[in-house]
Amino acid sequence: MRKNRKDNQIREFYKKNEQQRNVYKMLRQNSSLSMKERIFYSDELANIATKGSICKIKNRCIVTGRARGIISEYKISRLQFREFVKLGLITGIRKLSY
Repeated sequence: MRKNRKDNQIREFYKKNEQQRNVYKMLRQNSSLSMKERIFYSDELANIATKGSICKIKNRCIVTGRARGIISEYKISRLQFREFVKLGLITGIRKLSY
């Protein structure tokens, strides 16, 4: 569960800095600005902590914290999904047999 807490902190940090990061990206790519200004905005973008970057966010199981095999619709891992279906906790889904 510690991984979930850490992931939530990263998500909050990203949400807090997202708008500022997007403004700096837009200004850095604006060709009507001088090169000196574009370099300044590029440096400002680099100074924003990488902790809040979108690539640091990882989808995790809300039950176990597992990072692989996540079923995004339910936000749980495939293993927990299988257990919940077996116990009947997820309605409308049954094990396929033919």
